[in-house]
Formats: sequence, structure tokens, C-alpha cells
Amino acid sequence: MKTSWTDKPVTILGLSRSGIASAQYLVGQGVRCFLSETLPTTPANKESVLSLQALGVEVEMGGHSSRCFEYSDLVIVSPGIPPSSQILKELALSGKTIISEVELAYREANKPFIGITGTNGKTTTTTLISAILQANGKKAPTCGNIGTPIIGLVTQPVDYFVAEFSSFQLAYSPTLKTKIALFLNFRPDHLDWHGSVEAYKRAKFALFQDQHSPEWAILNADDPICRELAPLTQAQILWFSRNSQAVQQEDNFITLDAQGNVILQLKGKPAETILNVKDLKLVGAHNHENVLAAAGTCWLLGTPVNVIGEATTAFEGVEHRLEPVATIHGISYYNDSKATNPDAVLSALSAFDPKKVVLIAGGRDKKTDLQEFVASVKAHAHHVVLLGEAANRFALELNAGGYSEITFADSLEDAVLKATEKALPETPVLFSPACSSFDMFKNFEERGQAFKAIVQNLLAVSSR
Repeated sequence: MKTSWTDKPVTILGLSRSGIASAQYLVGQGVRCFLSETLPTTPANKESVLSLQALGVEVEMGGHSSRCFEYSDLVIVSPGIPPSSQILKELALSGKTIISEVELAYREANKPFIGITGTNGKTTTTTLISAILQANGKKAPTCGNIGTPIIGLVTQPVDYFVAEFSSFQLAYSPTLKTKIALFLNFRPDHLDWHGSVEAYKRAKFALFQDQHSPEWAILNADDPICRELAPLTQAQILWFSRNSQAVQQEDNFITLDAQGNVILQLKGKPAETILNVKDLKLVGAHNHENVLAAAGTCWLLGTPVNVIGEATTAFEGVEHRLEPVATIHGISYYNDSKATNPDAVLSALSAFDPKKVVLIAGGRDKKTDLQEFVASVKAHAHHVVLLGEAANRFALELNAGGYSEITFADSLEDAVLKATEKALPETPVLFSPACSSFDMFKNFEERGQAFKAIVQNLLAVSSR
């Protein structure tokens, strides 16, 4: 139910996409807004500051002052600010109500949410669900952590909000309840933000438990954490797995048969054959899991089987996720900038099997365990080029694991040039960083665009 906002004060922490969108929406509802940001005003953010001030928002740059405690009782926090930060600890102790932009949007919206969470695969699955639903004539925009703040869409005609949720957003969304929630997988990640694996897991579980329990939970039957979650939710469960043996004893499941057909089985209903994975344009077996989760979601929402099949086989993937960029003198370059943790790189490396790749990795280190990463590099990488803050630790771990085909680079452009030198004919160059971008770029999108620009420049030079 929408709130009556007229002339109420609200504090917003962070000049992020979600912070800006929250301020814009609330001003439109008659709210008096105060936004506080730790960064100083720079050429990169000055336009955003001026546009908010033109709307009447009081903007504070360069640090959080006592105004954050005096202005209002409601605080909307940007996802980049961790619960361990001093400002959030003090605001909580002072009795302020702290919520995310996602929670604000949920309270203001009057349409159902489809929520996608997990460590890897969220963006591809979110985008595919949206594409299938829109092929069926539904207004189902992608939003949330995928880039478009949900609050910016609540005044538009929407049938479903197809929302990618990060653990950051879920941590401050106390009443959020989805129609269908997907948990794709769980790997240790964002430990620098959450402080521990258990805290990260609790944030993910929150979408499925108690008053948050959705009508349907779509869970990965091969993931032990999803199995751990199952008895804790009140939702009906649809299990997905590439391995049909993992789900045959379940009431409701979607899986692959021996011929690669996507088979959906609900208790008491005849099985549905939706498509065959050999017809997919998506690269990599890990994407079969994303397809299973998305197809199951859309079938539960009443989408005809033929529409699911046609939309899924036409789907070409998302930018910055195993995105082909160019082929130069037999060397193919792939942009996987969305791979911001080591586990995401495992899927990317195995997608090229039996070919070995030249891997470009590195960035801001999340301090996650690298044991599986090292094993996968040994199995799938002809050479590794490392850059950024994480380069030294990654090299030490690779060397300790018996892998020494390593080159260091000073910049992304240098990394691409060195990777090209190490690539053999028909050897893919895979940019899959396994790290966040914040040591060199403001986000993975900017990092991916930079990689593509470097490769396109190589292509232009080679064509002369």
C-alpha cells in the first residue's frame, strides 16, 4: 500500500543509481529529501548533484554530517554501504528506520515481483525471464541489481517486476515478498561487505523465509545450500538440475533428459517438453541451468510452452557475460567482465572445453578462496595474464598449485596485448576477471566497455 508522503522528510545515503532514483521518485511524491555522500563533488558526479539540487534535494558531499541524524527518522541506504560502516551502526543505534531502495519500491509498487538471487547467473537468468514474458505480451522489465532501480519503474504500467537482487539489497528489505523467488547457487562472495559466509548466506535466505516466503521457490537441486534452504521456506518448490537423477524423487522439477530436452514435471500433471539445448545460442553448459530456472519461472506464470521455447532459443545472452567481441587472425576475444568472483570464472573456462584459453584476470580482490579457481585454470588455461590489486595473491596461489604460465600487466590495454602475444591460433582470449572492478573502474560495465574498445582498436589496426 502506497504511503502518503506529502512534505515528509527522508534521508538518503549514497549518490548511487538507487540513491538518485529514490530521491527523484520521492520528490515527485512531495517528499523533502536530504542526500548525503562520502565522496567529494567531482566532474564525474557534478551533473547528478546539480540535477538533484534543481529538484529541491538538499545534497551533502564529502562526508556524513550530523544532518544524517537530525533530518528524518527514515533512511534509505545505497547497496554499496556495508552494515559494518560507522554511519549505519550509529543510525541503527539512534533508532532510525533503515531500508533499501528495493524495499521502498516494494512498498510503493502494486504489481508482483519475480526475484532472482544467487552468486552467479543472476543477470542472464533475469534478462531471459524478461525476454520470455515480453514475448508473451507482458510488460516485465528487468530491474534491481541488473542496473535499473526498481523505484524508477513503479509509476509505469508493469505486469511483473523481474528483479535481480544482490545480497546487499536484501539485507535492508524487511517486508519484501515476491511471487516467485529463484536461488540459482551459492558460493562465498562479498565477504568484504558482509563480514562472514554466514552473514552472506542469511542475506540470501531472507528472500525465502518466514513472512518473505514466495508462492514458489525455484531452487538448484545440485547446490547444498539450496538444499539447506528448502525446509526453511513455506513456498512450493520447483527444483532444477541438468542431472535428471538429482530431481527424479521430487514432486516438481525441471531438468534435461539424455537427448538434451528441457523437461518440466509438476506433481499430478503430464510432463512438458519445452526445448532442446542444442538449439540455444547461449554458450556454456552453466547456461543450461539458467535456462532451466527461467523456463520454469515463465511456465509457472502461465507462459505457453511454444513461446518459452521460441524466446529462449532466440536469446543471445547479455552484455559483459561471455560476450563475443571480435576474431582477429584466428584469435577470438570474449568479454566476461560480469565475472566478479572466482566461481563465475569456472563456468566461463569450462564453456570453451576442450579448447584452452588465455585468461585475463584480476582487479579488486574479494579475498575469496582460490582453490577451485586454481584447479580450473590448470585444466583450461594455456596462459594467464594478471593485473590489478589482486594480481600478486592470484599469482602466489597459482604458483602454489603448480601453475606457472603467468604474465603480469600494468593496465587492461597492456593485458590484452600480452594475452594476444601468448595466444596460439584458434586460442580464445577470455577476459574473466574473478574480481570486482573498483581498483581501476567504477563498475564491471565500464570495465567491459573498456575491454571491448581495446579489442575493437586491435581489429581496426589489423585491418589496415
